Formats: sequence, C-alpha cells, structure tokens
Amino acid sequence: MVAVVRRRPVGRRIIADRPGDWLIFPADPPKGHRPVGWLPNVVPGKMRLPPFARERLRWRCQPRQVIGWYSSAVVPVLAMFRGTNLVWLFAVWAASAIAAPRELPSLVSAWQAVSSTSPRTAEQCATTDNARLVSAVHAMEAQAAEQLASARSTLEQAGSPSPASWQLRARGRRAPRTPASDPRRSRNSVSVTSLLEPLLLAKQRVDALSDELLGIRGDFVGLEPTDRQRSALRNYLRAMATLTDLSGRLRYLQFDAIGAARDAVAGDAAECERLVALLTQYRSTIGATVIVDWLFDPEAEDRFVGATRTGDALKSRLLTLIATAKQSDLLPELADYVLEAPSTPALLMQAAETIRILGLPQDPRPGQDPTLPPVAITASELLARVSTIDPKRLDAALQARREALLAWLDERLTKGVADGEYSLGHGSFAPGDWLLMRNPSPYNLFTDISPGLFTHVGVITRETDDDGMTRIVLVDLPERGARMPATTVDTFVKRTRHYLVLRHEDAEVARKIGEAAAAMIGNETQFDLNFRTRRVMDYVGKPLKGEKVHTYCAGLLLLCALQSGHPREEFFPVAEFAAPGKTQANLKTFGMSIGDDFISPTGALFSSKFAIVAKREPMYDPRREVEEAVYDHFAQRMITTDIHPTADSFQALRLKVAEASKGNPLLAQALASAANVNTETDLVAAAKAAAVVETLDEVASAASADFLAAQQAMRAGSDQKMAADRLKPEEIAGMQVLRQRHADLYRRWTSRRITPRTMRVELVSYYISQGCKQIDARFFPSQSAQ
Repeated sequence: MVAVVRRRPVGRRIIADRPGDWLIFPADPPKGHRPVGWLPNVVPGKMRLPPFARERLRWRCQPRQVIGWYSSAVVPVLAMFRGTNLVWLFAVWAASAIAAPRELPSLVSAWQAVSSTSPRTAEQCATTDNARLVSAVHAMEAQAAEQLASARSTLEQAGSPSPASWQLRARGRRAPRTPASDPRRSRNSVSVTSLLEPLLLAKQRVDALSDELLGIRGDFVGLEPTDRQRSALRNYLRAMATLTDLSGRLRYLQFDAIGAARDAVAGDAAECERLVALLTQYRSTIGATVIVDWLFDPEAEDRFVGATRTGDALKSRLLTLIATAKQSDLLPELADYVLEAPSTPALLMQAAETIRILGLPQDPRPGQDPTLPPVAITASELLARVSTIDPKRLDAALQARREALLAWLDERLTKGVADGEYSLGHGSFAPGDWLLMRNPSPYNLFTDISPGLFTHVGVITRETDDDGMTRIVLVDLPERGARMPATTVDTFVKRTRHYLVLRHEDAEVARKIGEAAAAMIGNETQFDLNFRTRRVMDYVGKPLKGEKVHTYCAGLLLLCALQSGHPREEFFPVAEFAAPGKTQANLKTFGMSIGDDFISPTGALFSSKFAIVAKREPMYDPRREVEEAVYDHFAQRMITTDIHPTADSFQALRLKVAEASKGNPLLAQALASAANVNTETDLVAAAKAAAVVETLDEVASAASADFLAAQQAMRAGSDQKMAADRLKPEEIAGMQVLRQRHADLYRRWTSRRITPRTMRVELVSYYISQGCKQIDARFFPSQSAQ
C-alpha cells in the first residue's frame, strides 16, 4: 500500500524531502489517486524531491505517525535497499490523506491553458497563436481574483474586518481591529491562511514559465527564412510581454490577499507564525512587504488592523522572510527598525545582516543629482549602530558574527565596494553589465519587431574617487542634458518597476565594456533624434575620455560593446527597422526618424552571449496600464494615419524662437540651455519633437491621474466619513462629481455587487478610452471626427 513515515513534524504542513523520511507507493495507486510523475533513483532516507513534486506532496502528521496506507511487509523490504539507487518512487496526487495545496479547479484549469499556449521553442514562436495565450492569461487573472474574493468572503464569515479594511488600506490607512479573541477568527484563520497558497503557487508557476521563455531568447538567429524569423521574434515578444503582465497582476492580487490574511491572524501568535512560514516557503516579496510592519511595536493608542505587538521570535522569522525573499525595496523599513533599537542584540544583529544581504546602499557620489531619493541608511550609520552592541551580552557565535559584520562595514566605509560587484536583491551588478529597464513609453511599437519589452538602458561600471572610495554606478544617455551622467546603481534602479541585468559570458569583454562606460562619465553629449546606429562606428578604436558622445540610448550600449573589438552581431544579432505603414513619414513631420540598422533596448536580449544575472519582479499598476495603453494607441495610429499635431501657445512660440535662432548664435545658445540640450542640436527638430512628447505625456498622465481620482472617490465612503477624514469641501465636491460620472458603477460598488477588481477594470477601461480620444483629437483629427 502507501506509507509516509516521519519521526517528527515540521509545522502543520510538511514535505517528505528530509533525511529520515520514507515515501513508499504501490505500483497500482489506490482509487482516487492519479500519478503526477516518476521519481527515479531516489534513496530512502536521503531523498530530495524535485520542485514539481514538492509542490504537490503535502501531509498533515503527528510525531512518529505513519500517514496514508501502510503495509508492514513493505517497509522492511525497501529498507534493505537503503544506500542504493534501485528504488523508484511513484508520486501521486492525493484526494484526502495525502493532499495537494488547495487549488481551485478553475485556477488549475486556467494555469494549464496558459502553460499549453505558451511557446517552448523558437520554432513554436514562428507559428504561435498569441490571441489564445492572451485569452488564457485573462482567464487566469480572473480566476485568481475569484480566489481572492473567496478569501475575503471567508474573512467576513470568520468575523474579520469587512471590505472597508481594504478600502481604507488603499488610501494608506487601516480599519478598526477585530478582537483577537473572537472565536470565529480562531476557528477559521488556518483555512484563511491556506487560501493564500493557490495564489502563491500560481505566481511561482507563471514565473517559472517566464524563465523558461527567457531561456530560448538566443535561439532565433538561426531561423530561416528571414520573414519567418521576424514573425517568430514578434510572437516571442508578445508572449513574453503577456506573461510578464500576468506575473505583475498576480503580485498585485497577492498584495490584497496577504493583507486580508494578515488582518485575520493579527493577535494570534501561532497563526502569525504559520503565515510567515508559508510566505517564507514561497519566498514571497509581496508577503514581506505586506507584513513588514510586524517588526514595529504599535503605539498604545493604535487601534488599527495589523497593529499587533509581536514577540521577538516572530520578528526574527519575519527578518528571515525578508532575507529569503531578498525584497530590497524594504531597506527603508529595515533601516528604521535598526535605528529604533530592536529589543535584543540578537535581533539587531539579524536586522543589520539582513540589510547586508539585501544590499547596503552606497554613499551618493560627489555631485550626484540632489533631487534623487536619499539612501535609506549609510555604512557609517549602520557601523555606529552595530558598534553599540555590547559583545559581553553575546554568545560566542554572535560575537563572531558581530566582528565579521563590523570588519565588512569598516571596509565599505573606507573603500566602498571593494570587491567590484554590488549585490542588490536577487542579483548583482558588476562593471560591464547592461541594465534593461521598462517604463511607459511611446516608442514600444515604433519598430518592425515589437512590442519592445524595455524602454531605456544603462551600462554598469566602476568609479573610484580621489579618496579611494569605489562605487558601482550606472551610465546612461538621457534625451535631456548635455553631459553624460553617472548615478549609484542602487539609487538609479528605483526609477523603474521592472528590469533585467545582462552580463557578457567573456569576463574580458565585460571589463572593456565597463572601462568604456567609465571613460565617458561627464563627457559632452548630444542625443540623436534620428536614431542613427552608424554614428557609433566613428568611435571605434578611439579613446573615449573627453569625446563628445552623439548617439541615442541603445546606441550607448553598442558604443561600449565595440570597444571590446568584437563584432556588432555578437551583441545585437537582429537588426530592426521602422514600423511599417506611415510611421517613418509621420516621425519626419516632427523632426525624428528611425535610422537604418536600428537597435532598441530590447535588441540585446536576443544575444546568446549574455546571461541574466539580476532582475526585479514586475508589479502591475493600473495607472501604468492606462498610460501604456495611451502611448500604444498613439504608436498604432502612427502606422495607419497621417499625423497633424496641434501645439499649445507655448509650444508654438518655442518653435518660432527655434526657427529664429538659426541665424542667431546667442539666441540658439540661450534656447539650448533653457531646453537642457546640446548647443549643436537641431533646435527646430527638437522643438517639434518636444511638443509631441510633452503632449503625449500630458494626455497619458492626465488619464492616469483621472483614473486614480475616480478610484479614490469610489472608496472614500460617505460624506460624513470624508469629513471625518478631514477632506476639504472642494475635495469632497470633486469626489461627488466623479461619483456622478460613474453613477451606475458607484451604485454597484456601494451595494457590494462587484469586487474591487471589477471596479478597477471598468475604471481602467473608461480612462483608457478617454485618453485615446484625446490622442486622436490632438494628433489625428481625421480619426477623432469619425
């Protein structure tokens, strides 16, 4: 029959992958069980199950208890094979005693649809049906949202906070706490916590699928003929963008789900520990973000959900979660905790070591832009704080850890990043690495290979100042500015929600790329509005120190790469051209063009010479969805429709001044300085391009802001509630106007006939439509008239 033997339990849900566990299955599984795979050559007592099996095999047990079906004749026989590789274990999906994580059948089905429609090879990308993948992704998000709604329903039945709690949380507040002694809470909190696992598992599976898809990114170069290759590339980018979006949306849903579970278990130490253990098991970055407040003891008058006093043991487990998830976004919270004096030296040591694991911020470089966000904590501050720990209060192990940390901090304080590689979150940055970033942009559909996955780039390099302080910085070429900037890399990446870091497989090539970037720091720059790649060839073999750099953002990558002496095709194996239709002609009307042999920020992704060494998980943001949809609508119109941009009075005046400056050097210099561009820039073309880009940004930002205001109006509560929240009369009046605009949606929301997701989806759709209409009116009046 079937037997699972364990000497001792580990928590309430355990996995048979520890020394001492025996897992024994029959050749013919019992009724109600189905196989999920064969596990060859596994040794009893030393087994390590593969990840797919660990996801599915879960048991509830007591100390020294045999779970499932047991035959006294089987165990002694199989024990004879201990230490050999002759045992084959037949893994099963159990319906009762051996139970899988609680997944809704509909969510499992949705995942299977996503998995089956995602391409696995470059050849499959040549014929893949992206429409089916998009449909499957939408279904999976909807099922995940349904799971979240189910969790909220369970919370209400358990006496936990009503949806008012998550309405308030969206505005940065918390709802009044339900007493921890409520018997309904203790009866249901375990089941509420377990409802998280399907969402956590779904996110894990989608990320694995995304990683699998990234793994084939270098396989497109050999596809023939060319038309088939380019079709495959476009399908690949659409599939990758779709899975990335799904991953971000699942994280977004997890935020609410974990917040609901946090509120349900607040005040119950055992349930809090189970929640932290589950989040640690899945390395949940969102989980760490949601419950980080448990590090801080609440004030006496704090009456809000989650404001529960936690013990040192739970705080230690929470720090372990943060370190395991490597959620570097929590550095400010960890810095506050360290500086607010943890209750024990052991906790202070653990918190300080966690900061080191996540990535201790570098000191800003001299002359760095003062408007950039400040660092969370400096090496000197952390060194001073750890130095206050009395070594006499520590045991030998903690003393050794304290001395090692102090030595490391002293080196960081005096030498900077001495080893030449800076670790941050789930990856590291080294000289020669390329940072590919994703932000809303109008350029994503401007080439024949789209959608672009990344919109901006930078090159990582090492910089050592006169005091011998070494920093790992990022060099990039922005559209505005006349000098090549450099920014400490940990500060720069705060600008983007999603990025990848590529590293060349040849260390010598990477070294030369980094040296080229370092040589250009502070050089004069001129952004090329015509995106001409051939300009880069003028720099090959020349010293770059002090050389004026005239190219565009992705051109900077190629400029640095060619200093290695290796051919362009090694770094950008696929050339790109302007999108079809009227794109090139429309670009010309406002002084821009896509040059021949163009390279984009996404182009480097297809090189097989680069490995991905770091990335930030994507995070869905409905405001960004609105902005990206507006930008994409503009780009699609550029392909099909003649553009006739309308300038406001300021933009029209600027264009006239730019035209007048052609024969007036002093005026040209003053205008270039005011626009923060190089004096040799074509000011007329720059003025035309600026008018278009400014209008685009204005429309996209306004649509995004209007969406946010409408969402807040929906969630703000009654007039009395808004007055109690000290909203000004004009703010309340503005919310009433928005409620009238969306009267039917507001009635359904207040009567609780729709979920937060439904409300969000309808508002996003409305403001995307409004933004697209504005784009047509400002740029494509013929379409607007229709």
